[in-house]
Amino acid sequence: MRLSAFHPLTALVYFTAVLAVTMFCFSPAVGICSAVGAFLFCAITQSCRQTASDLAFYIFLTAVLTVTNPLFSHKGVTPLLFVNGKAYTKEALFYGLTAGLSLTAVIMWCKALGKVLTREKLLYIFGRKTPKAALVITMTMGFIPKLKRLHRQLLDALNCSGANTSDSRFDRLKKDCTVFTALCAGTLERGADTAASMKARGYGIQKRSFAHSFKFRAWDGIFVAAFAVIFALVLIFSARGELSAAFYPVIKLENSVLPVGMFALLCVFPFILEVKESIKWKYCLAKM
Repeated sequence: MRLSAFHPLTALVYFTAVLAVTMFCFSPAVGICSAVGAFLFCAITQSCRQTASDLAFYIFLTAVLTVTNPLFSHKGVTPLLFVNGKAYTKEALFYGLTAGLSLTAVIMWCKALGKVLTREKLLYIFGRKTPKAALVITMTMGFIPKLKRLHRQLLDALNCSGANTSDSRFDRLKKDCTVFTALCAGTLERGADTAASMKARGYGIQKRSFAHSFKFRAWDGIFVAAFAVIFALVLIFSARGELSAAFYPVIKLENSVLPVGMFALLCVFPFILEVKESIKWKYCLAKM
């Protein structure tokens, strides 16, 4: 069973726990575990080409934050070099690396969340309590891929028409402006159609009804309890100073094996599920 097959509330609890620890426990160990777990899950659920492209972007983002942080923060007692008479310190460099790992991990987990918690699941979670907010979120999530598809269609149509075949910069700019204008017009038109369709169907006149096929089963309760216990234990260890890091004036890392191991297990949990299902599927095919 994959994480996407769990109840939406179970997946929401999992991602909330992982993201909360990643954002609020500022430690290299937490950043590494979170980034590795998120990358493994994203890598196994997408193509190799997309994985390579994402990896290049994540490495670039982490490297930029790592290299540029000592240019703005000159704290620390271990200067590596001097830039315009100001120290480029090792402590600031490691602080930037930790910040880069944490930011990259959060981005990857948000991408994984978008794959697992689809628009239907988000509408199920938030629709009853905050129907307007749920509608805005789900429509926004659907708007971006639709916009990309429309942009691709307009660009292909313009290329097939034979217009603007020149490679000059002015012609390329003119071509991009044409596509952008048509994209804006198409977006506004679809927005007006959506509003008219919702009004015609009586949206907002009466209380909304819901139809879903999600059932909260026994294993959902077990995993929710497990996620909550691990999350609480990691926070307790962090509050006790066993999962913390100090970078200034010198680097001091306090990382106990138990909280790091628990959080690492929590991070690789979706990857383990995906690998198990993949092995099970290949085994079933081999028996046929």
